[in-house]
Amino acid sequence: MIGGLYSELEAFEAILRHGSFTAAARQLEVTPGAITRRLNALEARLGAKLLNRSTRRLSLTEAGRHYHAEVAPALAQILAAGERVNDRAAQPQGELRVSLPMNFGRLYVMPRLGEFLDRHPGIALDVQFDDRYVDLIGEGFDCAIRIGALTDSRLVARRIAQTRRILVAAPAYLARRGAPTAPEQLAEHDCLHYTLFRDVPAWEFHGRGRGDGTPLRIPVSGRLRANYGVPLVDAALRGDGILQTATFAVAEELAAGRLVEVLPDWCLLPIGIHAVYPGREYRPRKVEAFVNFIEASIGAPAVWERILAG
Repeated sequence: MIGGLYSELEAFEAILRHGSFTAAARQLEVTPGAITRRLNALEARLGAKLLNRSTRRLSLTEAGRHYHAEVAPALAQILAAGERVNDRAAQPQGELRVSLPMNFGRLYVMPRLGEFLDRHPGIALDVQFDDRYVDLIGEGFDCAIRIGALTDSRLVARRIAQTRRILVAAPAYLARRGAPTAPEQLAEHDCLHYTLFRDVPAWEFHGRGRGDGTPLRIPVSGRLRANYGVPLVDAALRGDGILQTATFAVAEELAAGRLVEVLPDWCLLPIGIHAVYPGREYRPRKVEAFVNFIEASIGAPAVWERILAG
């Protein structure tokens, strides 16, 4: 019974991880029919339907979401135990599922992954780009790169780097509307707000003339907000408003003069960049290899000097 349940759970997890019965079968080295039988057996065992199946997509039912949330941590421990048993010498191996923020991941992580794969021929990467804070444990990710505040206490975090937040605008916008000389004047401007900064539309300053260390929070408003940074940079380039963003996201635009810094004498809160992974007693070698590589290839001060220089 235990062996049957384990194979059913393994199939269920593989389907969710890869998004199809065929891909799950390929990972587990069985036929798609065997995956179907295992899932059917699990649903029969529970007396509940776990997945909605159609020709176009798979999705968890409500019962499936609740069940997966309950069993995912235990299954992760079981799989980690298997990795410990099968760990061969110092060679990391296996599939590594990584979540990356879209813009930073595209610009600064993805171009380096070929080198990582060359160094570790036993590892296969499954990279997902998403600016939302994915549930690493519930959604089956091995690790993630996260930018900004960390809130999940179940995860271990290692700081990779830190970048500044700045305000930028197109020269044409500032010529048309005037450049603010104090944070309070932002109330008179169109401000482009990145909603995944996880705060209300208020920008917090920590510099210039506030020797008591008290932060200055300025409510801002504008007619355009989004949960993806690239379109907001594009909007700033078109002259649609003033944008708060990370320096790495606009390094090239600043160097070329297409954007200029607004209120450069005022400091906003810095942004931490972290590698995070589930907090297990045992960290798989593949995760350790990836985190060490990212820290060495992206976290070095010289790398950030090049990034911020455009």
